[in-house]
Amino acid sequence: MPSTAIPERSSEDAGQWLGSTQLLDLNDPKLRIQALRITQLASSATQKALLIHDFVKSLPFGCVAAFDHVPAAAVLRAGRGDCHTKGTLFVALLRAAGVPARLRFVSLSSKFLAGIIDVPQESITHAVGEVYLSGRWVQTDTYVTDEQFEMRARVKLVKRGLRLGLGIHVNADRFWSGHEASHAQYSDKDPSSLPLEDLGVAHDPKYFYSDGSKQERQLGWTTRLKWLLVATVVNHRVEKIRLGDFD
Repeated sequence: MPSTAIPERSSEDAGQWLGSTQLLDLNDPKLRIQALRITQLASSATQKALLIHDFVKSLPFGCVAAFDHVPAAAVLRAGRGDCHTKGTLFVALLRAAGVPARLRFVSLSSKFLAGIIDVPQESITHAVGEVYLSGRWVQTDTYVTDEQFEMRARVKLVKRGLRLGLGIHVNADRFWSGHEASHAQYSDKDPSSLPLEDLGVAHDPKYFYSDGSKQERQLGWTTRLKWLLVATVVNHRVEKIRLGDFD
């Protein structure tokens, strides 16, 4: 089980995590303008990262079908996303602002999504943002759920006596300082919620999704059709939670 601590200082060339890729479409004018607009008053890389984090967090949490084919600019236009699509946008905006960033993929117990989507497998792939700041990689996924949703979700979980579900953990982090790791989908205080496996990083999220050695993570046409149908149901459930419309 991988640690949730901040990755150690690295001597690798962080510049390799700045370029444009198929899903990290940094050449899109609107994406570049948005990155500039968000960070124009920032005086350091950490300030840029925090401002971008808060912008992405402000976008409503929701399911996006065929997430492995959605580029960052399309996520920006959609104005919502999940860990994969919001993560893609988070990394793209950071790179457009000149801050090295990437996604690390881990597997989590599928229980963390209980209540908004039912999946047959025991684990599910989760994407965590990593930002290179002050000579080290700092993790966060606290941008995935918007504040209104996570507030309502916590109320619902506590009411039911649960610690995990609805895409969050009640004892996890809600905010990110830019100096230490912050995770919203699992908690260091609850070992049973921690990642089951570290699946590594990819220069482009699409490289990970299409990796032939990870056949179970590739979405076939049948699965894509299911996700198209499920996305509508999930987003309906998420919106009910966000509005406090639950038992």
